[in-house]
Amino acid sequence: MDALTARPEVLKQANLSVIRRLLKTRGTATRAEIAEETGISSTTVRALLAEMLERGELESAGYDASSGGRKAERYRFRPDRYHGAAVCMTNVEIHGLVVDSCGEIVEISRLEAGDGDFERAVVAFLDRVTAQREIRAIGLGVPGVVDGRVYWKKRRDCDELYQIPLGELVARRYGVSVVLENDLKAVAIGFGRCYEKEFPQEEPENTNMAYLQFEEGCVSAGFISGGRIVQGSKNFAGELGLVPIGGTLLDDWVTSAADDAQYIDRIIQIVSWVCAILNPQYVALGGPDMRRECIGPIGDGLSALLPRHMQAEILYAPNMWHDYHDGMAYLTANKLFDEVQFVKE
Repeated sequence: MDALTARPEVLKQANLSVIRRLLKTRGTATRAEIAEETGISSTTVRALLAEMLERGELESAGYDASSGGRKAERYRFRPDRYHGAAVCMTNVEIHGLVVDSCGEIVEISRLEAGDGDFERAVVAFLDRVTAQREIRAIGLGVPGVVDGRVYWKKRRDCDELYQIPLGELVARRYGVSVVLENDLKAVAIGFGRCYEKEFPQEEPENTNMAYLQFEEGCVSAGFISGGRIVQGSKNFAGELGLVPIGGTLLDDWVTSAADDAQYIDRIIQIVSWVCAILNPQYVALGGPDMRRECIGPIGDGLSALLPRHMQAEILYAPNMWHDYHDGMAYLTANKLFDEVQFVKE
């Protein structure tokens, strides 16, 4: 006998996890569809659905048309039963989000940290929302290099990195699933999801794109390959600003451009490197320091510089915060039912 099947409560939680993931992916499903797709017995599915309905976790989505027998009832999540909380941080601003079980954002707050104590502002926000709602997951978007539940950030006065254990603090304090992600990687995920919504014929698992952000003399990026965010072996993928070039760092090299012509030339070089290494279908350019009027010339310059098979479609990302919110809402919602994985009976 499998060791896990001998522990009924663990097996029950595993089966609940699978049913939740299926409903999240499909939106709605009948009891027969759940049993067929998960391999869980119809009797077990019936019992677990009844329990989820009693807790208010699920609701009826109506009945299928009759094929001669009894109509099959469809089930879906009640979006207002469970929630996730997400925090989107940059070096200068913090936003707090509340996300429902369907991944929709139901509340956005700008958090105040007048004394520069971002950690205190984050905890105050999370204390408030966890007191008001049943929060099952917390997402943290941070302006640094993520390493498990801590992240590394560069000091303002030098290039030295120091460690901030924010994910560890939040996990200990609230006892729920926590996802910590680099801000630009979350932005890239959000931009990719918004693009897929606008062009539904695109296959999400085939998405290959790069998101380049230009902000306060800083150049950073998020990369998606085969529909998945590229982390790198030590989570440093996308830290373009730290690349040395011409005796300086790429951050300073871009910032020191004398005029638009030189700025365009340098952005073309950066994007051409990305195209040569990753061969993305799209390259999105955004951030407060991105000169929008230069987008067209950058696209033209790349077309003239690169072979056709290396070229990418250049897109403008006008609203970093919108993409950031969407990316962190998605990552947080994916953690809402991050429980024991499925084990066959």
